[in-house]
Amino acid sequence: MIKGHGHQSFVLETSSQTTLLLKIALRTEQLGKMTSLRRVLALAAQHQIPAPRLLYFSEGTASFAGRPWLIQEFLAGQDGEEAILRMSELERATFFRDFGRAVAQLHSIDVGYFSEDLASSRHEESWASIVESRLERLKNNHRQAGLLPRQSVESAGQAIVAVARAISSEVRPSLVHRDLYLPNTLVAGGRFQCLLDFEHARSADALSDFVKLKMWVFDEVPGSESEFCSGYGANPLTTKEGHLRHHLALGLELLSGLLFWQTTGQPKMLADYERRFGHWLAKREG
Repeated sequence: MIKGHGHQSFVLETSSQTTLLLKIALRTEQLGKMTSLRRVLALAAQHQIPAPRLLYFSEGTASFAGRPWLIQEFLAGQDGEEAILRMSELERATFFRDFGRAVAQLHSIDVGYFSEDLASSRHEESWASIVESRLERLKNNHRQAGLLPRQSVESAGQAIVAVARAISSEVRPSLVHRDLYLPNTLVAGGRFQCLLDFEHARSADALSDFVKLKMWVFDEVPGSESEFCSGYGANPLTTKEGHLRHHLALGLELLSGLLFWQTTGQPKMLADYERRFGHWLAKREG
């Protein structure tokens, strides 16, 4: 399989005719991230979130140069991006409603605190606290990267902090995926089966999951937003509070993504995020 930015994945065919998925971290220092993934998958199983089951976890063995690894069940099917192209209108509507229902189940999980991961990161009781901590790291990274004018980064930071402090008391912790778009869904038999790839999951504001959903699903696939939100139970983007929470989460994603696309050498995505950041900042300043 293709090597990702944090791990290698392999499909294993066993002698008992069982198919498994092996994920190996690229570096030994990724133990914290892999441990967090282990705990996220355990929570998903406990709360019956549709996701591939975790079967085994290792903190590292000599076989893989000390790198942590895990084994999940392998589920056959197509990713949602490919599958919806061959769906009827009714099948597509059902897919998006089931997708929304699965995300609502995920967001109903409250671990009692906010945190950047479920392994070693600090536990914060306040949403504003974790936002401000993450923002400081992003601002420092941007000063070093020199991607944006210093004043743009400062203006973005001020806007994000102001919103975070205004809404913090209304935000409860939710288990969020943070990489929700169609390639991270699985379809089999023309129906939604499960969510995939929980490597970025953490305890945060549920609205942070609507950032990539809006950019890469709702704005790209006609009718997807209404059907997804029908399954989700509501459309949080239509309320004033939801709009503010989404605006904050979008700002953080753009600041973070700009650094990621530059580091990983993806100029098209970098240009897209630069454009989106310009619009986001202008909307804030306008």
